[in-house]
Amino acid sequence: MDPSMGVNSVTISVEGMTCNSCVWTIEQQIGKVNGVHHIKVSLEEKNATIIYDPKLQTPKTLQEAIDDMGFDAVIHNPDPLPVLTDTLFLTVTASLTLPWDHIQSTLLKTKGVTDIKIYPQKRTVAVTIIPSIVNANQIKELVPELSLDTGTLEKKSGACEDHSMAQAGEVVLKMKVEGMTCHSCTSTIEGKIGKLQGVQRIKVSLDNQEATIVYQPHLISVEEMKKQIEAMGFPAFVKKQPKYLKLGAIDVERLKNTPVKSSEGSQQRSPSYTNDSTATFIIDGMHCKSCVSNIESTLSALQYVSSIVVSLENRSAIVKYNASSVTPESLRKAIEAVSPGLYRVSITSEVESTSNSPSSSSLQKIPLNVVSQPLTQETVINIDGMTCNSCVQSIEGVISKKPGVKSIRVSLANSNGTVEYDPLLTSPETLRGAIEDMGFDATLSGMTPVQDKEEGKNSSKCYIQVTGMTCASCVANIERNLRREEGIYSILVALMAGKAEVRYNPAVIQPPMIAEFIRELGFGATVIENADEGDGVLELVVRGMTCASCVHKIESSLTKHRGILYCSVALATNKAHIKYDPEIIGPRDIIHTIESLGFEASLVKKDRSASHLDHKREIRQWRRSFLVSLFFCIPVMGLMIYMMVMDHHFATLHHNQNMSKEEMINLHSSMFLERQILPGLSVMNLLSFLLCVPVQ
Repeated sequence: MDPSMGVNSVTISVEGMTCNSCVWTIEQQIGKVNGVHHIKVSLEEKNATIIYDPKLQTPKTLQEAIDDMGFDAVIHNPDPLPVLTDTLFLTVTASLTLPWDHIQSTLLKTKGVTDIKIYPQKRTVAVTIIPSIVNANQIKELVPELSLDTGTLEKKSGACEDHSMAQAGEVVLKMKVEGMTCHSCTSTIEGKIGKLQGVQRIKVSLDNQEATIVYQPHLISVEEMKKQIEAMGFPAFVKKQPKYLKLGAIDVERLKNTPVKSSEGSQQRSPSYTNDSTATFIIDGMHCKSCVSNIESTLSALQYVSSIVVSLENRSAIVKYNASSVTPESLRKAIEAVSPGLYRVSITSEVESTSNSPSSSSLQKIPLNVVSQPLTQETVINIDGMTCNSCVQSIEGVISKKPGVKSIRVSLANSNGTVEYDPLLTSPETLRGAIEDMGFDATLSGMTPVQDKEEGKNSSKCYIQVTGMTCASCVANIERNLRREEGIYSILVALMAGKAEVRYNPAVIQPPMIAEFIRELGFGATVIENADEGDGVLELVVRGMTCASCVHKIESSLTKHRGILYCSVALATNKAHIKYDPEIIGPRDIIHTIESLGFEASLVKKDRSASHLDHKREIRQWRRSFLVSLFFCIPVMGLMIYMMVMDHHFATLHHNQNMSKEEMINLHSSMFLERQILPGLSVMNLLSFLLCVPVQ
């Protein structure tokens, strides 16, 4: 290791983060800064550890960059720590097709590479890396023509990595998986993908944000695995092209006898007919390859359809069919029936016939029927779960990159987003699903769930104990996947309690099946048989009460709220005992109601130290009030004593020297405190007013 290469690490405290969306935003923005090799943000510890190049960045500039994002950043230790680096020596094993300059620029763009030295005469490249960020195998993947020198240790550990996992007839695939935040995410991906037919082994790395999959290409394709990972809410990209290993004789025979999977319905063909005709349809409402596959597979199964080719880009379908058995209008209705209400189909071209039969010639000309629609449309999506402006920025950043989205405006105050989109490229339902995939609850404005009527008639509730959850991402993962299951109306997962409340249709699904769905996601789940479904009980510590009037005010205000069954407040212990209906009102609503009355409320902590009986705060408040009053009252009393002494002195002079009333008035008015600033306002009165107001 060589610690002298000038790579430093600094830890910056970050205040203002409220959720994982804040963490993701900071890591994405700061990670793009020139000179930053790596950043790791911790929501629990409220800090960010950054590895950077001191030639390009300083702790102060990194702190300012975080401040500019709306967070409060503080550097407690201004002295950065050196980061250990390692030097790899790579040699050219074959004829070099790329120029040396291209190799140097490619490696310097890689995160974790700090320095490169090229020795053309020796055909060697010395690469200085940060081992905690990048390793030798990743460097070799970037420039395949380079290999590690035989003297380095990296070759021993990394040369057989892929070959140790895969056997003959299997393929090794490395895929970049984004959005993983904890080991629960990795276990979810490993559990789902590992059960797919054709997947032999899978290993997901949280640190490298990648998945290494060993699979059989004749049973499953890369695209299918990628779609499965993205369906779980994690964006996936092929990081390294699959390595096809040499097959033995047994494997070749097995490949011959195994049917190949195909997702393209266009490869399914019906027998050709002698009088085939061709028609072209325009299909509005297709959003992805899944729509294409559904249409192709459905129509290919029809006996009178010879072939069908659907183009997502052109929004069209070319159908070759038996003109004596079916008409283009029937085909149009068949396409619309694939997903009723989703596709809008029109015939855009004249029918081309391949025969001269009367039945086909009667269908030679069909009028054009093109559906016109505006260039852009606008929809409002209600979004629940946003807590800060970082959530707003995350939603706007992700959705604005979706195809067909012209603009998006998200309002944190109104909990909704207004999206302007191209209806030919996307739809409100697709946008709503994209927002839900980010971990938020999204519903289209004005749309009521179809299942609400059914839920009111026949629904049951169960509680499931869930273990293995570590963060809000785990909660969102469980809720998102279970909502897709048939028979489940709603699900609410509590991270701290480790419990899930599920409303379901008992005629469709049962609690043990729901628990099994959760276990398939990589969490532990057991059904709570004797769950308390009655009234909720809440104990709160209420601070700020001074008398019985405060107690009556809290009790009367709470009992007026719908859903609160009983309320008792004790002034001596500063505690409130409340019974409520959890179906109507929750603890947060009750605490918010008490705080709106001017008091402070918090949950009772289960500790032996009676902290709620501690009146230190009240004592400090009264002491502060006493000292302020004392500070202002002493000068007032001094002025009063002074005036009393002077009045006694003037009375003595009047008695001994027989002074007249006019002389006494003149002498009295000559005093400084009795000078008139305004008629009726003396210096004495003004000083008394200024000193007494703060005490009041």
